[in-house]
Amino acid sequence: MIEIDQILQEKMRSLGEENYKRFLCNGVLYHWDELVDENISAQVKPVTIEHGVLFVNVENSAFKDQLKFYAEEIIDAINENFAEEEPLVKEIRLATGYQIANMPPEKKSPAQVEEPADKLEKIILTDEEIKRCEEEAGKISNETLRSTVLETLLSQAKLNKYQLKNGWHKCAECETLCPPKEIFCEVCRIKAREAMVNELFKIFYDEPCLKTQDAQKLLLKKMPHMREECSLPAVESARTSLIQKIASHIRFGDEESPEVLKLVMLEKRLPPDKITPAIIKRTLYDMQFNLSETPKFPRRS
Repeated sequence: MIEIDQILQEKMRSLGEENYKRFLCNGVLYHWDELVDENISAQVKPVTIEHGVLFVNVENSAFKDQLKFYAEEIIDAINENFAEEEPLVKEIRLATGYQIANMPPEKKSPAQVEEPADKLEKIILTDEEIKRCEEEAGKISNETLRSTVLETLLSQAKLNKYQLKNGWHKCAECETLCPPKEIFCEVCRIKAREAMVNELFKIFYDEPCLKTQDAQKLLLKKMPHMREECSLPAVESARTSLIQKIASHIRFGDEESPEVLKLVMLEKRLPPDKITPAIIKRTLYDMQFNLSETPKFPRRS
């Protein structure tokens, strides 16, 4: 187990749940090399933790595919050391470019470290902004600890001010700051994509032989904010996922089931009056590995 200073832990908790969680998340990044196996730490670098999602940077493209095999081990190690009432980390995802750009220099690889520009040092906080930070830190009685916390709060305030000055804005769903060209923070973007896919499922389920372009138009009428995410390949991917989802509940031999008709309409993009028993049977044979029960072929004598 990683030892965390109990006094520091209690003091950070006294500053409120949000500050305490930030403290724990920073602890994960700081103790990363102690938390995970050295083979993992050499390939995987933690970037940030947002709403229970640990975003990591993996430069080795081959190791990116292997990350899923280590995800459970990493999550268990973090929660064993840092979680209390609820898990601190529930999921691991690859970080985006802007998240990696905001990594601490000591966490970056040599190729990622830029020349220090001291941009934050040029940010001047107002008396009111400094006072707010001092009031938060003032809740801690220990002078040394209070000074450390104040320094952290002032740095965070400068970072937020720098980002706002450079076009960053609040996420459309939460308070997290996003880069100028983004609508959502990365966590809310994931949730928005999931909502978009579920909406596409409904659209295709109601109209199985709908053209991809028409499904896209229907989706954007309901969710216009997803214009950047709702590309034709994304719509087509949702159709494929729905086909696989329906197929996983169908057994070969259920040719007369309404779900089978829906499945064939989705797969062949045909209206019901154009679908024959032969098309149904051929489609199920072609999709046999997606079905809940594969067809039983008679043995040759």
